[in-house]
Amino acid sequence: MCFRRLVVEGDSLSVIKSIKKNEEDKSVLKSITHHIYHLGMHFDDVTYLFVPRAVNETAHVLAMEGRKRRVYGSWVNGVPESVRIVAMKDRLDWNQRI
Repeated sequence: MCFRRLVVEGDSLSVIKSIKKNEEDKSVLKSITHHIYHLGMHFDDVTYLFVPRAVNETAHVLAMEGRKRRVYGSWVNGVPESVRIVAMKDRLDWNQRI
């Protein structure tokens, strides 16, 4: 799809830090964080952000919808209404935290 910029969000601060550092560690997630880091090398700009789970229910609902509908990869043609509703709630929750 020719995207040049990537934003990776996660609700685990230790995982986000691990990806950013790209150092050898003994974590059970090492192979996953290493893989994410190397995938990022295909982009011109990569940003890794920690997002508290309390304001990121959208990611969870999106993953569950994908699993249920057997959609793997990108939601190119829009997302289900259930995801839109949760995304609006997450946005309101995030704005209230600021």
